[in-house]
Amino acid sequence: MSIMQYIAIAAAAICLCSLFAFFLKIVRLGKPKDLSEKSGDTKQGVIYSNTTAMMPQNKESAYLHWPAYASGILFHIGTLVVLLVFVLSFFPFFNRWISGPDKIHCIIPCLLAVTAACGYILLLRRAFSADLKPLSNPDDYISNALVSTFQLMTMLYLLIPASKAVVTLYYVAAILLFLYMPLGKLRHVIYYFAARYHLGFFYGWRNVWPKREN
Repeated sequence: MSIMQYIAIAAAAICLCSLFAFFLKIVRLGKPKDLSEKSGDTKQGVIYSNTTAMMPQNKESAYLHWPAYASGILFHIGTLVVLLVFVLSFFPFFNRWISGPDKIHCIIPCLLAVTAACGYILLLRRAFSADLKPLSNPDDYISNALVSTFQLMTMLYLLIPASKAVVTLYYVAAILLFLYMPLGKLRHVIYYFAARYHLGFFYGWRNVWPKREN
């Protein structure tokens, strides 16, 4: 392995250890406590919170912004893909595959071209939207830029794996992302599940969720 790969592994290890510490902190806090009289089903509330409640028609305003909602979904799919590619990049069979004549592996870079574009579009939308700009802080921009750039560099890494410059930039993007992830909003990869559980518990307890059709 190259020195950049070793540094990338170290950055990923630091990231995972930090996220695990956040996870332990959440676990130590225990289950939510509601002092009101229970009138619903918390289990069904939690299930609804993590499934149907995420649909745009059940959100406060997502159904009014379909392009942004769809871009966000694609952006998150791209993020999962590049994290998987990062892990696979350390296995010889994967590197032989992307360097081989079989062009089916080009499907992944094509997908990442779309997801990275979605990320940069969302970044520009945040920067220039009269509604979003006042609500944004530097962390919002940095997080988006790091993830979008990592998706872009992963796309290039898959397309031209023989380029030393591309490979170096790919691992630099990975290192920056992993080192920043525990510091900013990207750590919602851990907090997201706890937040949805708490929401589902609260509204399920009070018999508000699952949503009832009129």
